[in-house]
Amino acid sequence: MSPTRLFFTGNPGQKVTKTVTLQNSSDKDYVFNLNYKDWVREEDGNKVYLEAGSSKTSNASWVSTLENAVTVPAKSTKEIVVTMQIPANASQSAVTNSMLFFTQLPQQADKARVQNGIGIITLFEVGLHIFYTPPGNHVKSLDITNISEADNESTGNRKVAVSIHNDGNTINDATVEFELTDTDSGKEIKLPSIAISMLPDTNQVVQFSLPENISGNFLGVVIIKMAESNDLRVGEKNFKF
Repeated sequence: MSPTRLFFTGNPGQKVTKTVTLQNSSDKDYVFNLNYKDWVREEDGNKVYLEAGSSKTSNASWVSTLENAVTVPAKSTKEIVVTMQIPANASQSAVTNSMLFFTQLPQQADKARVQNGIGIITLFEVGLHIFYTPPGNHVKSLDITNISEADNESTGNRKVAVSIHNDGNTINDATVEFELTDTDSGKEIKLPSIAISMLPDTNQVVQFSLPENISGNFLGVVIIKMAESNDLRVGEKNFKF
């Protein structure tokens, strides 16, 4: 699927369309059922899926396609036009979101194999993120609200947790980096960066796993690099491991 995210914008009452492409490189035709869900992201970054229309930020009822089921023939591509009808009473400040799922339907040949006791049916499901941002929302901002060692006594894996709040008014994609400097020896430890995507007025806790047997006094530095922006957020904290 390309793209995997659709970003809509427009004024209340406006109709906007975008196109997504499904590519089938196999020798088999695929049939997909289209259905909608809401989703929210918990503070640990995991997504929770909900029934369409149940989330306060849902736009599932605004979205439609020409077909409720699509066939993607073997060795071909299929373009799907996704239409968003922005309600006349839509908020001019609230960002909304939903997910359009393409769920593969089993074919007769698949069902026959199972009935004969041969194998199982493996089905694909791909999700298309759908976002709506009002035209006036342009503020990209993330705030580091806390840096601390995470409580992971049960696993024995020491981690540092960085708490982040999206205090802007638009969706914010960013990369979070964490570096440790031994204040006695000057040795630096740079941990793998973590990519995040946050809706406005949401919180997320990003955890970095520390090297085994780390010991000593360290200065920890968090750097948040926001996509499509030269703006950075930097936070520091001293640790004793």
